[in-house]
Parts: sequence; structure tokens; C-alpha cells
Amino acid sequence: MTAALVATQAVPAPALAHWNGTGQLNAYISIYPYNYNDTWMAPLDRSLSNWNATASPAYFYKDRLSNSTLTVTSYSDTWYGYYQACGSSCMYVRVNSRTINRDASNWSNFVTSVVVHELGHGLNLAHNDITSIMNHGRNRNSMTTPQSHDVADVNAYY
Repeated sequence: MTAALVATQAVPAPALAHWNGTGQLNAYISIYPYNYNDTWMAPLDRSLSNWNATASPAYFYKDRLSNSTLTVTSYSDTWYGYYQACGSSCMYVRVNSRTINRDASNWSNFVTSVVVHELGHGLNLAHNDITSIMNHGRNRNSMTTPQSHDVADVNAYY
């Protein structure tokens, strides 16, 4: 099983703004279409929708021409999700099925929370210690949407 959007637990993820071809910031970010079973697809798709439903310019969509990927697999590392920039308009998101399956009490919410967090890095959001999807200490079993602070940060940036 493999997909590509992730949230980190202990590894800091560098944020990188996405730029369009004309040198302007771009909050419309495409992800190469991932294909998992229905169990994984629902929370992965909900992660994109949760950002798209905010009062911000953030918009994630699937596009076969995208270089950005969301991958789900079992990694030996301890993180839940991992974000990596791969250029000025590209990102890799990795989801660790091993740690999520081990630690989640509400599996679907946990996956969604991890991916929403990693997508936040794609919007140039950094970790913080407040009520936020970007807080490492958030309850991943219940917090699945960007919080008001996250939306305000995206609106201020874009």
C-alpha cells in the first residue's frame, strides 16, 4: 500500500512556499492522484477537503501532471507523517501506516489529522505550541481540521 501525504511526529518538517510560473505565491497545490483501498482513500481525500473548506486560498487537488505525491507505507521510523519539499512547487508527503496503526484510537481521524498537518507544511506553516493542526501535541484522534490560527496564518501569507 503506497500513497503520498504525511504528518510528522518527532521530525521537524521544513516549510516551503509554493510558487506559480509567474513568480507569485500559489496556494493551489496539486497532488499526483493516489490510489489506495477505500479504508485509506476516505481519510486521505478528507484531508484535502478539510483544507479546501477553510476560508483561505488553500486548495489541494489531484492532477496526473503533478510532481507532488502522497504516499502511505510502513516505515521503520517513529514519525506518523513526513513532509519534504522537492522544489519551489513540489512536495512529498509520506504517511507511516505502522505508527498510525499502532497508536490511533480513532484511526480515520488520526490519518486525516496527520495528512492535514503535513499539507499545512506545504502551505508554509511551521510547528507551534497553540491550538492548531500544526501543534505536535494536538490530539490526532479528534483534531482533523485546520484551526482558526492555521487559517489566519495561510491568509496572512497568501
